[in-house]
Amino acid sequence: MTFYSKTPFRNLSRRDFLKLSALATASPYAFSGCSLKMVRPELRELARKNPGVTEAHLKLMDFYSQTFLLGPPAEKELLDLVAHLFTPEEAEIAQHLPFIYGRTAQSISRKVKRPVDEVEASLARMADEKRTVISMRDEDVRVALAIVANRNPSRVEYPKIKQRPRKYGLMPIIPGTFEFVLMEGKNDEFCRKHGELNEALYNTGYIKNILKDRSLPAARYIPIEETIQAVPAALPSDRLSELIREHNSFGLSVCQCRQSQAYSGHDCGLPRDTCMSTGAFADFLIARGIMRRVDRSEALEKKLKAQESGLVTMSVNIELNQPNISCSCCSCCCLILRSITQFNTPGLIAPPHFRPVRDEGKCVRCGACAEKCPMQAHVMKETGWEYKKERCIGCGICASICPQKALEMKPVKGYRRPSATYMGLGLALLPGYAQDVLFPRY
Repeated sequence: MTFYSKTPFRNLSRRDFLKLSALATASPYAFSGCSLKMVRPELRELARKNPGVTEAHLKLMDFYSQTFLLGPPAEKELLDLVAHLFTPEEAEIAQHLPFIYGRTAQSISRKVKRPVDEVEASLARMADEKRTVISMRDEDVRVALAIVANRNPSRVEYPKIKQRPRKYGLMPIIPGTFEFVLMEGKNDEFCRKHGELNEALYNTGYIKNILKDRSLPAARYIPIEETIQAVPAALPSDRLSELIREHNSFGLSVCQCRQSQAYSGHDCGLPRDTCMSTGAFADFLIARGIMRRVDRSEALEKKLKAQESGLVTMSVNIELNQPNISCSCCSCCCLILRSITQFNTPGLIAPPHFRPVRDEGKCVRCGACAEKCPMQAHVMKETGWEYKKERCIGCGICASICPQKALEMKPVKGYRRPSATYMGLGLALLPGYAQDVLFPRY
């Protein structure tokens, strides 16, 4: 049976519609802001130990700590970050913002009992300068809903959307404010502190608790194309060149993970201008000055240069014709790669389509694969070569650099190709998210 409605989700099955409805009903906190939420006693005790923290900061911290938003526990590291993101005056306003698609300045001004112009100026500063909240207009929402429902919206002329009232909302910490604040590559005190506080927060290991006993494969890694050229099972979605060829609009920015690491004193020296968006995502980010527009040739050139430098390419786990975000990063900086190398929790990454298979007759045990593998999946021991399949992401770096061509990328049985639509991806991830709404982990 199919559920029909006037929403962009036409032809959504009744079961899937009920899933989405139940999730939205069970999580009013995520979608309505946190100003009405009662502050828990243990959070007040935490605030007493941190002068300058307001009740609005505590409510925002409680909001960000939802595991539904992949949030960390409401502890000191998160409170330090929230207090950095929002001044007391900004927190008083931001606590009334819901998740992503938010409210207008006029609506917020009535809640905080302050002039509209003053509230609008504060919200605009948070959205346009600090990047701590997201701003959208009706046209942006229309495009987003059309993308989710796999429909082709009419082209939006982004310069014209400035004429419409802006609405403001909160983002998760990751993915969200971490990336937005650092994406422009600014080297000012606010951004440096933001990177340092996020690094301290990530190093608490909260990602282990979030991914415990579940999988949220929202990302996938794209293998180096030359290693799968002769593989008949290779799909268009396995090829970086096909991903770029499919789109006409491209945005480019610095890699936020490596930018953050540089602020914390670690600079691996690898290229940073490797974060790319395509399609409507690129138009959205370029219109806000977060990314710069590049043509198809430069986009491909930057990504290939990143791969040649030993970086692995990641994208959203979606078919290549959909708008996408793609970054090329390293295991010492990338937060997703570090979820494996640092915390042994691979749940954010989809299982690979290809893994290396060794030709015993060609292998001379030179150790090149072990030296270059970003995941330490290849290990050279006194007893010989060892391959740790559970750590392999199928990037193909080992096969591309093996001097004896002893490693060949072979398809994995039972591979599940990327979701065809964002609706499909959301529904695939829904069970893991829903349990956090109904049964919070902390």
